[in-house]
Amino acid sequence: MFHKTFVPVLTHRTIRSIVVAAAALFLLAAAAGTPEGDLHALQAKLASAKTAVVDDYTHVAAETGAADQIVERLDADEAALALADPADPAGSEALRVRILLDVSLAEQVTNPAATSSSSAHGPQMRLVKSSADQTLQPLALYVPGSINLDQPAPLVIMLHSQEQTEADLISEPALRQLADASGAILAVPYARGDRSEDTTTQADVYDALAFVLSAYKIDARRIYLAGFSYGAFEAFMLAPHEPGRWSGVLSIAGSLTNGDKDAFVRSMQGKSTFLVIGSDDPIVKAQYVEGASAFLAANGIDSHFYMEKGGVHSLESLLPSLQRAWNDMLAGVHFGTPEPDAPSPLPTPSQRY
Repeated sequence: MFHKTFVPVLTHRTIRSIVVAAAALFLLAAAAGTPEGDLHALQAKLASAKTAVVDDYTHVAAETGAADQIVERLDADEAALALADPADPAGSEALRVRILLDVSLAEQVTNPAATSSSSAHGPQMRLVKSSADQTLQPLALYVPGSINLDQPAPLVIMLHSQEQTEADLISEPALRQLADASGAILAVPYARGDRSEDTTTQADVYDALAFVLSAYKIDARRIYLAGFSYGAFEAFMLAPHEPGRWSGVLSIAGSLTNGDKDAFVRSMQGKSTFLVIGSDDPIVKAQYVEGASAFLAANGIDSHFYMEKGGVHSLESLLPSLQRAWNDMLAGVHFGTPEPDAPSPLPTPSQRY
């Protein structure tokens, strides 16, 4: 695992309204059994996408600031495809979703005509203009097929882990199943990949939120900031910058830290937090997360703690506790009473997860 110094940035910044300059959409293949559903047929798509990015490298770099990273993820997709096991339908489907999202990204940054209606279901890749530096930044969306786009839906903005992209996280079957069951729209901004939280990544997250609010009907009472692994640490850092935007925070395999606790408690009074951890997580210890939840409850935050017995540092291993937390969050559940003298959360980590 690649580690970097973890430096929280807690200075308040008012995020400017989003300007959507290239809201391009590439709908994914609808079902397995189509050519797109065949993992072997994806090879040609990947090769074509990579060729287009390389041929238009200077333009892609200027537009996104991430031409190298786009080529790298297409290379990684090719390597994963070569190792794919056709006997693993769940794994194959997750890889298919990831690849088609990455191909969609490549097509959009090289072909401005690759656009479609903003009203769409399923996994999709969008481009959002950054209010920080005017570059086009990836935003992966999952819109459950069961929801009526004319009715307000809950929204969960999810932050990905380190060494993970927005396409990686949206391709996780567990998350899409949660969204399907609850009728919630799921949005994962790239937020400059593994870049430490700063004013630019803050802007990217709030730009993503503004974009979704402009493109879909969203229930303003149910807008949540969530994160997995290091993304969960970032959620506690980012929420206080615009506390009025969020109904609460969902932390999955991450935690509040001593470096963030004062700003979070001060800004998020009246909000709810939902902290999910595996009892056997080798990276983020369950007792630290439990202590953080107790600290929040003792300081006026409606906090809920969920520990999955035997769970480790993966989304699948945290079910069904994650499902309970997700459902409680969207239902607006409030329970528990503050306990005095709760311990402080874990010290600010020196490594990113």
